[in-house]
Amino acid sequence: MFVIHANITIKPDRVEEFLVEAEGLVSASQAEAGNIRYTLMRDLHQPNLFTMVEEWKDEQAVQEHNASAHFQKFVKDMQEFAGAPLDAKLFNATEVPRG
Repeated sequence: MFVIHANITIKPDRVEEFLVEAEGLVSASQAEAGNIRYTLMRDLHQPNLFTMVEEWKDEQAVQEHNASAHFQKFVKDMQEFAGAPLDAKLFNATEVPRG
């Protein structure tokens, strides 16, 4: 399983517009065949800071997502909203059985 944590800083005056765009991205991404989870989280202390947490079944699913029209549109639109460069980390996660 591949996990992505994407930390996003939004210009304070563009947060509401960002949320509309992000809602569309999350919804479309959750519908992708290789998606396990796609969640947008907002920082409790800095309301213009967000983290997208994505879980994908494999690397191919990540590549297909990155090539999708809805993701490409979001990347393009982010140029208007971003207050800082995107900070994204990709992890190869191993499930550990509960014991």
